[in-house]
Amino acid sequence: MTGTDLLHVPHKNSGEARNDVMGGHVQMMFDAVTAMKSIIDAGQVRALATTGMTRSTVLPDVPTLNEAGVPGYEATIWLGFMAPKGTPKEIVDRLNAEIGKIVAKPAVKEAWAKQGAVPMTMTAPEFGTFLKSDIDKWAKVIEKAGLKPQ
Repeated sequence: MTGTDLLHVPHKNSGEARNDVMGGHVQMMFDAVTAMKSIIDAGQVRALATTGMTRSTVLPDVPTLNEAGVPGYEATIWLGFMAPKGTPKEIVDRLNAEIGKIVAKPAVKEAWAKQGAVPMTMTAPEFGTFLKSDIDKWAKVIEKAGLKPQ
C-alpha cells in the first residue's frame, strides 16, 4: 500500500526474529502484540504501529498503521468456527448461538482483552461474507506482490 520495498528475512520462529531485531541484525518485524509487549516495555524495541483498524488494548498508546499514515491498512489475526458442508442450518445456528453466549461472558471478554483479542460475533452468512472479503483482500495483495507458490 505504500510501495515500500522490504527484504523478507526468513526465521525458524518469531523468537529468533525478535532476537535479531533486538540485536540490530534485522531492522523490523511484524509480530503479535502480546509477544512483543514485554520487550517494548523494557525498551529493547520500539513499537511503531499496530495493524488493526482500532488500537490494541495491549498497547493502547501505539497508533495503528491507519492512523500513522497508511489509510485503510488492516492485517489482523482472526479465528472462526466452521462446520462441514451440509451441516443442518439448525445445528449451525445453535452452535453460533452457544459460542456467542460464551464470548459475551465478562470473564471471557476480560481474558481476551488482556491478549488484545476482540470477539467478532456474527451470523453464519455474515461470517461467509467476511471470509470471502478476507480471501479477496489477500488474493489482491498476493497478485500485486507477484508472489508465486513454491
